[in-house]
Amino acid sequence: MRNRYNRRGILLLGTALVFTIGWSAEAYAQEQELAQAPMSQAQAPMSLEQCRDLALEHNKQIQMAQADAVASDYLVQSAKTKYLPRVDFAGAWINPGDRAIRPFAIDFNIPGVTPPGLSIPLDFISVAPKEIYTGGFTLRQPIFMGGKIVEANKMARYTSDLAHEKVKMKEADVLATVDEAYWRVISVQEKVNLAQTYKSLLDHLVQDLENVYAEGMTTRNEVLKVQVKQNEAELTLVKAQNGLQLSKMLLGQIIGLEAEQIELDSTIISEEQLSSRFLALESSNAERAEIVMLRNKLALTESARRMVKSQFLPNVFLTAGYNWIEPNIYKGSQSNLGGDWMVGIGVQVPLLTWGDRIHQVHMADQEVAKAELELQDAQEMITLQVQQNRFKHAEALKKMELTKLSKEQAEENLRITKNNLLEGMNSLRDILEAQTMWEKAASEDIDARVEAAVTLSELEKTTGALYQYATEHTKAREEKEIEE
Repeated sequence: MRNRYNRRGILLLGTALVFTIGWSAEAYAQEQELAQAPMSQAQAPMSLEQCRDLALEHNKQIQMAQADAVASDYLVQSAKTKYLPRVDFAGAWINPGDRAIRPFAIDFNIPGVTPPGLSIPLDFISVAPKEIYTGGFTLRQPIFMGGKIVEANKMARYTSDLAHEKVKMKEADVLATVDEAYWRVISVQEKVNLAQTYKSLLDHLVQDLENVYAEGMTTRNEVLKVQVKQNEAELTLVKAQNGLQLSKMLLGQIIGLEAEQIELDSTIISEEQLSSRFLALESSNAERAEIVMLRNKLALTESARRMVKSQFLPNVFLTAGYNWIEPNIYKGSQSNLGGDWMVGIGVQVPLLTWGDRIHQVHMADQEVAKAELELQDAQEMITLQVQQNRFKHAEALKKMELTKLSKEQAEENLRITKNNLLEGMNSLRDILEAQTMWEKAASEDIDARVEAAVTLSELEKTTGALYQYATEHTKAREEKEIEE
């Protein structure tokens, strides 16, 4: 009699498990389809490209780098003005005091006219102005400054190029960060769906077992085993939901949105998408911003060295001006303005500096050598990074292939276990283990796909593809602004 009840209980429980597990698998597939379908009433889910564009437009680090680039453009314009003449105005008001000015404190004697032994003193001629006003314009035009102005303009352009390349570098960093944050949200979002499906399975299983237990066809121990799994699944779901909220907050900080405003297209990247992006990466000839910056830095140090050498050369400049003064010294110190112009050429030749300029040239030589070494080191390191990230991406692709196979095998194992349970060949423990194996394999498949997407983004950054993406985005935005 007892064996008959046990067999009947197993059949009832097996039938319930078949329907429950079958419903669970279908529910998980439906949840994925619903997550991938566009939202009709809520806001449309954002793609990776949309998140990238928002980050490029709203990220504060990029905005600060852009402000530096604009400032460097003004530096270039300022350097160009050094070729042009400088015109200054200077004026003054002077109170000379109470003493009279005696310009001729001598005796006047004209040979052949003034009688011998007689002279005419001129110290009685005096000028006692109460106020003196003077002013004038001065023009100074560089003619030859030893190459200083030319090199100053080159250095300004190199500095501007550095600032603009820094913007590209910041943009590439932000894009890589966006990609990682985006795929983290997708990963946790998929794990939330998976945890909900697994919990729903256990909820139905507990209910079925309690019904079977109420009829006396199973033991309380079997019910408690599943209830423990049910509690673990609920805790896993809570952790996944909290992780999803934190992941959205991190992504929102990068793209300038609140976590509640973020709804992503939850489609996990496929092998075809990865292959397409990788082929585009292979055909890209973009260059890392760091290399361009170091080349500009090398050119900057070379210009600085030429600037130092220019100290050995003379400076030649043209000077001209027009000055006014009251009292008018050109007309007997009359109480009106009198003025005159002047023009001249100035030459400044360095003679003796006790070796100061030689030491500065040696210092500049060392700076150039250092910049050359930095460029060579960066090129070698980037080559190493590219190869390293290629290996990481290849490993991620292999991992994705294996986890996909493991997931299919776990699904097949779950199906066989369900059939064996109906035939009395497996126990409740076997079905729980098969379900746990399937849940683990599905989770690892999600992680592997996300890892493949993240490693591809890292490879795009190291090869310079993200820099090209940022450049094209900036160009498109500027063209749109011109059209508007």
